[in-house]
Amino acid sequence: MEDLVLISIKTKYANQIFDGTKIYEYRRKSIGEKNCNKKIFVYSSEKEKTIVGYIIVEKILEGSVDYILEVTNNKNNSEIINYFSGCDKGYALKISKAVKYEKPLSLEEIKKHDKKFVVPQFYRYIKQNEYIYNKLKI
Repeated sequence: MEDLVLISIKTKYANQIFDGTKIYEYRRKSIGEKNCNKKIFVYSSEKEKTIVGYIIVEKILEGSVDYILEVTNNKNNSEIINYFSGCDKGYALKISKAVKYEKPLSLEEIKKHDKKFVVPQFYRYIKQNEYIYNKLKI
């Protein structure tokens, strides 16, 4: 059995992913090609503080920020340009599927069972011995 991947995404962007209006998730660091075409669980930070569902990343685009913005048709998006400020290189995760849970898994519930649980700043692996592993593996 392999470890699961948990990625942290701001609530606003997580909502856009799950309502289908956002098909690229932008990152300053790659999550690694090995995580393509498998479930990546989404922790909605800020307001929700819950694991709201999972995404499947079809491919990871990598290159200069200008290249990433060009390929994803976001050359004039000031939010994304600001996000990449100071970066020479960027990544765009092409999302092929997004599944939102009917009953999200809250941070509060996770912490009741696993006081050592750490929310990822970017992403992290969930080990088999962690409480949420079996909750998510369904």
